[in-house]
Amino acid sequence: MVAVALLAGLAGLAPDAWGRLPPAPPLPLSFLSVGPVDGPAQLRQIVDQQGREVLLRGVNVDGLVDYWQPDLKPPYPTGPPAYAGGACPPDDPRVEGVMVCGFDFDQMRPLGYDAIRLNLSWSLLEPSPGALSQAYLDRIAQVVGWAGEHGIYVILDLHQDAWSKYVFTAPGEVCLPPFQPIGGFDGAPAWASSHLTPACALGGVRELDPAVQEDFQKLYLDVAAPDGEGLQEHYADVMVSLARRFRDDPAVAGYDIINEPSPGIDAVPGATEATHLFPFYAKVVNTVTARLPGFRQLFFIEPNVERNGTDQSAILTPWSLYSPYPNVVYAPHVYTGVFTLDQQVASQRFFPSDGGYRSAITDARHLDLPLWIGEFGNDPSDDDTILRSHYDLQDRYLLGGALWVWKENVTNLRRPVFWGVYGPPFGRGVPVASRVKFTSRAFPLFTAGHLTQLSYDPDKATFDLRGDSPGVRFGDRSHATLVFVPPAVTGAIAADGASLQVFDQAGGREVYAYPRGGPYRVYTPSD
Repeated sequence: MVAVALLAGLAGLAPDAWGRLPPAPPLPLSFLSVGPVDGPAQLRQIVDQQGREVLLRGVNVDGLVDYWQPDLKPPYPTGPPAYAGGACPPDDPRVEGVMVCGFDFDQMRPLGYDAIRLNLSWSLLEPSPGALSQAYLDRIAQVVGWAGEHGIYVILDLHQDAWSKYVFTAPGEVCLPPFQPIGGFDGAPAWASSHLTPACALGGVRELDPAVQEDFQKLYLDVAAPDGEGLQEHYADVMVSLARRFRDDPAVAGYDIINEPSPGIDAVPGATEATHLFPFYAKVVNTVTARLPGFRQLFFIEPNVERNGTDQSAILTPWSLYSPYPNVVYAPHVYTGVFTLDQQVASQRFFPSDGGYRSAITDARHLDLPLWIGEFGNDPSDDDTILRSHYDLQDRYLLGGALWVWKENVTNLRRPVFWGVYGPPFGRGVPVASRVKFTSRAFPLFTAGHLTQLSYDPDKATFDLRGDSPGVRFGDRSHATLVFVPPAVTGAIAADGASLQVFDQAGGREVYAYPRGGPYRVYTPSD
């Protein structure tokens, strides 16, 4: 039997005299963990405390990153007072990141995002060895609070690009061809960024800067910092400080240990993860769990940055060989046709569009971990091809991920190309239409039982979700499937094998589906 959601028979939820649905109730968040293998990709799933599967779909937010400026000062206020009471300092168009303010979440939640990957900087967290910045921790907590109030999970990402804003070609330094002078980017503090090799990038590619690889090698070798403590110990201490601050906040889904790590100098091709990265990740994870008994949030681990160019990696061992902590998620980045070698070297796209996803699934199976795409994205001119493909593949394999990026002034390669979802002037601008078309889509925020199929047609604004679940009592929202339906979907919503409650969500809809037991379906019926 088909139950059409907008009929008046759903107790107390009929539209009022003006055709308005009741507003969506608050969305309480619960702690997430790693659950059993499921889905078409046969991967472990991220689940909430009720055992519901959670996709975590949203966007990267980089407005807390300590981006390089010639004067090396932080690019925007790093403490919470400047943003209190709805305030937002003026945007600086020279800085890549646009500072994140309270109204960002008022703009974000109507698009349906249920997660952000919040990019942070080690340089602001530990500006001098062993001295943690309480002001910056408070600023992070301010943003986490805003997200939690809007029912949005946060992945705290200790971000870096080309190691640090303190690794750059100084005035007067000469780079011999084919090496080129290069500016700094973001990441480690100055005291962790000394190097003997010159900061000159081969062909202008920041990851091919010998100074960057030297600093990564020092991290992997655990070279002593100026205070005599190893770099890995400092890094783990910073992660402990973050985890201690947010361990009791369910809005924090977990912690991405390091963004796009480079392989270092002595890496064996194809073995960086086994010899360098995963032992480092395990040290951080084991330090946090040993020093914070009862810790239960997720860690997100990435492969080395070379994967962005090849769509391939060589992970063959389970995560359990490195650490017994089970709540870990594999979080590669997929930039097929953007940063892969076909585009970068030949200015053509001949890598298979699904290659990055298929190899990531293989890696996650070997690791025996869930898969979450920490970054993906493209120039908006390619939204109808590349971005469409990303979301089609994520629906096919039932995956979550975070688009790069929410708002920006210039790309981190300092090219005048805008990748953001929202356009300037920030705070008064409007979202980019093609970004909204593909990113604001129908998908389950929480799934009772097992999600077996998901599709969304952004051209027709129709969707079809299928699952299988034991019965859920009508009105028990904490165990129901919750589907976000964007404003583009204007027609009725139907269900087979489930009863529905429908609420207004800023012009879109939030649909609670209560399976009656067994297979069920929530969808837009055809005309």
